[in-house]
Amino acid sequence: MGKRLLFISSLYPNPLSPTMASYNRQQITALREYCEVEVISPIPWISLLKHNLKQPSREESGMTIHYPIYYYSPCIFRERYGDFFYYSIKHVSTRLLNKKKFDIIFSSWLYPDSWAAAKLAKLYNLPLFVKVHGTDVNRLTVGSAITRKSLHVANQAEKVICVSKALKDRLIALGVSEFKLEVLYNGVDRTIFYPMDREYARQQLKLDTNEFVVLYVGNLKKEKGLYELIASFRAASAAISEKSRLIIIGSGAYRRTANQLVSSLHLSKKVHFLGDQPLETVAQWMNAASLLCLPSYMEGVPNVVLEAFSCGTKVIATSVGGIPELDARQGNIRLIDPRSVSQLTQALSDMRSEKYLYVESNFINTWHENAARIFQIFQKTGGS
Repeated sequence: MGKRLLFISSLYPNPLSPTMASYNRQQITALREYCEVEVISPIPWISLLKHNLKQPSREESGMTIHYPIYYYSPCIFRERYGDFFYYSIKHVSTRLLNKKKFDIIFSSWLYPDSWAAAKLAKLYNLPLFVKVHGTDVNRLTVGSAITRKSLHVANQAEKVICVSKALKDRLIALGVSEFKLEVLYNGVDRTIFYPMDREYARQQLKLDTNEFVVLYVGNLKKEKGLYELIASFRAASAAISEKSRLIIIGSGAYRRTANQLVSSLHLSKKVHFLGDQPLETVAQWMNAASLLCLPSYMEGVPNVVLEAFSCGTKVIATSVGGIPELDARQGNIRLIDPRSVSQLTQALSDMRSEKYLYVESNFINTWHENAARIFQIFQKTGGS
């Protein structure tokens, strides 16, 4: 094995949240073709109040993932979260960096994750590479402490990998040098996400052949547009004659509120919360669904949209972040304004009756192609 890479991010599957940020696991696993990898992924202490973390580390896919406890103050002193993150991982990171000669530190999410990684990179004189996702950039406002710290990370990094051109443009507007920035969409596992026979997929999931099935996959947060989705589904389903249902896959803090909304709208028999599901099950639902709907308020380029395209599934999404970049390359997407129940209702009604057209998604990289490009970025800059 060539270079040694230390990946640092809380956005990584762990024993308490095994499906969280699976895109990072897939990307890092693919990078093992080029690097020897170890992962530090701290788990918030609040999560441990309800669960017992029996293993502070584990072996997976030929690499070790370390799970230190992330201590922080919920909802307050957010500008200090970088310090909290750093001191939470300091013991395990110092032990690893003193024991092995790492060549690269790679981190995901600008603040606080990459801020702490940047501190380690400077201390051990290692090149830092950072990947930004969406909200970590879109939430930044000029002059705030978190913005200043985030931009410090971007300027220290050898390269910042942006999962959309919109994120690159946003960072340039905030003052980051264009030279620092690379645009690279996330990859898709095409051995899981590929077009299947729709009737067979529906049979396996016990769905009627002509049923109108709307699918949502993602975190259950208000900012993902779940209120608008449920309200629009009610309006659209009331206007159609065939059977309809809304399938929601994922977990999060908005689950209770969403449940209450479903009950108040008398949709309990039509809206089904499935919780977190393995990728294979998600792919099956994508192939069985009439369409995927993601009405987020802000995004980068969501992996769930790329995965839907890879399955040949129609998509309704908001025109935010990097999503409009996909519109010109994919014929089965309908863009709407965020927070608009009326537009989403109309889109659901329109796409229900639109003729299905499968469009090849050759522009979507596999994770192995994605990893090869990242390794090229490492080699061309400080990771050489």
